[in-house]
Amino acid sequence: MPAEEASRDRSASEPGHRALRWNERTFLLGLGLPAFGAALAYTLVTTYGPVLIHQLSGPATTGMLIGGEGLFSLFVPLLAGGMSDHVSRRIGGRYAILFAGGIIAIAALAVMPFAAGKLVWLAVAIGVFFIGYFAYYTPYYALYPDLVPHDFRGRSIGFQGGMRSAGLLLGISGGGYLLGVAQPLPFAIGACAIAVFTGGLYLALRTRPWPAPDAPVQRGSITRSLGLLARDPRMKAWFFANACWEGAIAALRTFAVLYFTIGLGFSLTESSTALAAVGGAAVLAAPLSGLLADRYGHRKTMRYGLLVFAVGLLPAVVTTDTVFVAAIAPVAFAAVILMTLPYSLLMELLPRVSDHGTGAGVFGLSRGLGVLAGPLLSGLAIKYTQSLPFLAFADTKGYSSIFLVAGVLLVISIPLLRRT
Repeated sequence: MPAEEASRDRSASEPGHRALRWNERTFLLGLGLPAFGAALAYTLVTTYGPVLIHQLSGPATTGMLIGGEGLFSLFVPLLAGGMSDHVSRRIGGRYAILFAGGIIAIAALAVMPFAAGKLVWLAVAIGVFFIGYFAYYTPYYALYPDLVPHDFRGRSIGFQGGMRSAGLLLGISGGGYLLGVAQPLPFAIGACAIAVFTGGLYLALRTRPWPAPDAPVQRGSITRSLGLLARDPRMKAWFFANACWEGAIAALRTFAVLYFTIGLGFSLTESSTALAAVGGAAVLAAPLSGLLADRYGHRKTMRYGLLVFAVGLLPAVVTTDTVFVAAIAPVAFAAVILMTLPYSLLMELLPRVSDHGTGAGVFGLSRGLGVLAGPLLSGLAIKYTQSLPFLAFADTKGYSSIFLVAGVLLVISIPLLRRT
C-alpha cells in the first residue's frame, strides 16, 4: 500500500495536468463558497474578539480564551467527522451535521457582542462559537475527498483557500471599521455569511452523485482516528507538522491587531489597512498554491513557502521600523501556502471513502493542537518579554515576541515535512 500511495503522489505531482472544464469550475465554486462565510466569521471572532477581551483582561487571558479553541478541537472534530462517515451514504448525512454546526455558530455570533463587558459570558459565547465552527467545517472538509477527482485536488483546495482567504481579507480589513460603527455589526455579518452560503452549498450539491461506501463504518470515532495515525508514519509526521503550522499562524493572528495598536502605536483603522495586505496576498496565494501543488508537488511547494515565511518573520523581532510592514504581502503569501496545502496533502493518505470524515476529524485535531499552543505560548511570551531591553521586545511591550514564537514552530516543522 505505501508503494501504491507513493506512486499516486508522484503522478499527482507530474507536470501536464489538464485544464478544468467549465462545469468543474462551477462545481468548485459551489463547493468552495461556504469556506468564505466560515472564514469571515472565524476571522472576526479570532481577530476582533481579542479586542473585546483586552478591555477586560491582559494578554495571557486573551491567549487562553482564543487558544481555548484548541480544547474543543480535541473532541468535536473527531466526533463530527466520525459521525458524518457513519451517515454519509448520501449528501444529507454530512450536510445535516454541517447544518447543525452552522446554527450553533450563528447563535454564538449573535450573542457575542452583547456579552462584551462580562468576561465569563464572553468566554462562554466564544466557546460555543468554536464548538459550532468545528462541527461545521469537519464534515465540510470531508466533502472534498468524497467528491473531487484525484487529478485536481490541489486546485480544488486552492480554490477553496481562495474563498477562505477572501473571507479572511474582508474580516481583517473590514472588521475594524464595522466595530467602530457598531459593536454587534461585524458579528451579525459573520452570522449572515454562514447562513447564506450553507444554503447555497445544499443547492449546489443536492443533485451531485454520491460515492458508494467502500467499507462498513464502525462506531468509535476516536479509536478510528488514532488507527489512521498509527498505520502510516507519514500521516503522523503530517499531523505534527500541521500542528506547528497552525500554531504559528494562530500565534500571529490572535495578537496581530494588538501588536499594531499597542506595540507600534497604530490606530485600529491603520491596523486594519495594514492587515488588508495579508488578506489581499492570501486571495492570490491560495489558488496559485493549489495550481503549483498539482503541477510540481505538494511538498516542494510547501518547502519553499515555509522558508519564505520563517525568514520573513525576522525583521519584526529585531526592529520597530515600520518600513518592514511592506514585507507583509510576500510573507502572507508564503503563510497562505501553509494554510492551504496541508489538507490536500492529507487527502493523498485517505484512499477509502469510509475514512474521509474521520480524516477530516484528524485534520481538526491537528489544527486544534496548534491553535491551542500558538496563542497560549504567544500570550506567555508577551508577558515575560515586555520589559526585556533587547531586540524589539521592550519597544513593542513584548508583542514582537509573537513572531519569535511563530518562527520556532516553523523551524520545528521542517524535518517533519520531509518525513511526509
